Amino acid sequence: MVDRAPEQEILPPHLDAAAHYATRNNTLTPAVVWKLQGDRLRREDGKGPPREVALKDVNAVQLEFAPTRPERNRYRCRITLRNATRLEFYNRTYRGVYDFADTSSDYVKFIQALHTALAQHSPQCRFVAGCSGGAYAFNVAILIGVAAVVVAALAFFLAAGMFWVVLIKILLIVFYMPTAIRWVRRNKPKQYRPGAIPADVLPRLET
Repeated sequence: MVDRAPEQEILPPHLDAAAHYATRNNTLTPAVVWKLQGDRLRREDGKGPPREVALKDVNAVQLEFAPTRPERNRYRCRITLRNATRLEFYNRTYRGVYDFADTSSDYVKFIQALHTALAQHSPQCRFVAGCSGGAYAFNVAILIGVAAVVVAALAFFLAAGMFWVVLIKILLIVFYMPTAIRWVRRNKPKQYRPGAIPADVLPRLET
């Protein structure tokens, strides 16, 4: 018996839309297309009727630099509705375990179009860059605590003559520290105007 390769999930057709963005968040969610049509935001996944949200019901948009171990350049858009429902998507699409396709160019275009539409149809909408104040302070405190533990561990292993352990830890610090510093710098919470999206919470596009 020959094993069949897993079938690739096909994104639903774009149809006609002023702006659209095709993506898949993770293995537990279907591939979807987000569309802006007039004063509405549509979510289509090809598995039923599209879900529509009136832009006037969007209460807040939060843009954030949200890296993970396998995705060190991940950015997130989180949309909060008046009823507290949250919708979110990223600047990449999930293709398989530890396999992600970068979609930053389309992501940035859609984010800009979304902000333009919200400025017109949802003047009460709040635009937030970075984490919430509490989450930011908590994560910074954890980073400082981890740094203190690492320094103490390095001192201990040096005193014990375990130089190979010290070398491994230094290599890990060199690998992860730039991302940690970027997270702290880019995710300091602040509000912004829809026509002036902070560059820190958008992926940088190659020219």
